[in-house]
Amino acid sequence: MRAAAAEWAVRLSDPACAADTRAAFEAWRAESFENEAAFERAHAAWERTERLRAFKPGVAKPDADLFAPQDAPRRAFDRRSPWTLMAALAAISGVVGTGVMTATASTAYATDIGERRVVVLADNSRIELNTDSKVVVRYRGGVREVKLVKGEALFEAAADARPFVVKARDARIETRGGELSVRLGAENAAVTVRRGAVEVEPDGKGPARETKVAAGTAMVYGPAGSHAQPLSDAEIERALAWRQGAIALNGQSLSQAVAEFNRYNRRKVRIADPSIADLRLAGYFQSTEPMAFVTAVTHTFPVRASEGEDGVIRLARKG
Repeated sequence: MRAAAAEWAVRLSDPACAADTRAAFEAWRAESFENEAAFERAHAAWERTERLRAFKPGVAKPDADLFAPQDAPRRAFDRRSPWTLMAALAAISGVVGTGVMTATASTAYATDIGERRVVVLADNSRIELNTDSKVVVRYRGGVREVKLVKGEALFEAAADARPFVVKARDARIETRGGELSVRLGAENAAVTVRRGAVEVEPDGKGPARETKVAAGTAMVYGPAGSHAQPLSDAEIERALAWRQGAIALNGQSLSQAVAEFNRYNRRKVRIADPSIADLRLAGYFQSTEPMAFVTAVTHTFPVRASEGEDGVIRLARKG
């Protein structure tokens, strides 16, 4: 899979790459999240090799930690050569296999509004970032530590003797090979365990305060305390529909739905009439298409939509 991802990264970098080749790549990437993650990692490595080629004497001074002095002249780089392709694949495989994180360095990853991102760490743990999110990764002292600074992310911890720790607000969430999502709200935070088990210290003050959370469970914690509830597989998949670029509603109020769409879009929707705030909705919507959502609402309920000079879409009851 890594070899295939590396080959796709090189082939797609060619400006002359044909449309049918790109279509074949999209089909391959859609086969699994593992393929997508492998490509993201290979693509990042390929971009790094491209940046290395951009350095020229007298134009930029490379980092001495990354570049060794070159005494011999360099040969021209020809992407069409099969030997060049093999060397590029080997270079990418080397970067992908070893990772770029040191024992003490920290690395931040972030997404913009409406953006999603897959990050594969050096130990093959995987992080999927939702819209407007940020994490800081630091592996040190025998602990794999990730801090969720804002937003929402799904963490898939690779099996390892070292604990995988997510820090979110004041909580410390630990697993060794589980899969969990964490979402930060205005006041509370939610932990949903999809696979394996985690230990949550809501206030981060020690093992005596730990709560064990099993797979198929969601735990919400905040200043007022914490509580957990079981979730069905379908409920978990709806909560994680953002991984496919969707918002899944199943009885949420209109005000909740609007707040969810506003997370993904710069074009905002507002409820101008409080009397419609509690209307209940169900269905799947593309997260970055607020107008499709507004159209569905106005066709289903006695609700009208209007757009002001500020670009905000306002919803109110008809009549």
